[in-house]
Amino acid sequence: MNAGLTILIVSPSRRRLDNLMEALTASAPEHRLVGRLDRAIDLPGWVAELEPDAIIMDTESPSRDTLEQVVVMSERTPRPIVMFSQDESQDAMRRAVSAGVACYVVNGLENERIQPLLQLAQVRFEAWQAMREDTLRARQELQEHKLVEQAKRRLMKTQNLSEEAAYQALRREAMAHRKRLADIARLVLDGFGD
Repeated sequence: MNAGLTILIVSPSRRRLDNLMEALTASAPEHRLVGRLDRAIDLPGWVAELEPDAIIMDTESPSRDTLEQVVVMSERTPRPIVMFSQDESQDAMRRAVSAGVACYVVNGLENERIQPLLQLAQVRFEAWQAMREDTLRARQELQEHKLVEQAKRRLMKTQNLSEEAAYQALRREAMAHRKRLADIARLVLDGFGD
């Protein structure tokens, strides 16, 4: 994280919002503030519009509404989030992390901590994104495998083919039409109707 980040700050307290901005300026002058909100209302919309690299949130305790906004934002336009909170309960921490907060900090708004916390949030965020992409890719591969298996069974039944012959027939069609095996399997299944 050598280059400066663009930061969106969310804090309901004007005094703490000013303190956050001072801490950010003092500890990480290379970062640039792109917005400051006093509430997380329409956080997904603001993130889509302002396109910050990271979000710093400050709250007494993360409310259900705030966490819902974080969840929606994390689904639409995920960003690393550092949340400063006064609530040290494990339940609050779990809810915040489950919603998409990368770094939950209790009673720790000190200038020298901002930069390392932003770095930690960025690293965790990147790891979560990689895991999420791996999970989505694995689900897609599993779904495609199921389609191919269903299409093979369909061909085996309707054309009295062995499993290997059914697979080779799907493969030949995929190569002839320059399509993926799963796309041909989908066409075979759609052609026969379910």
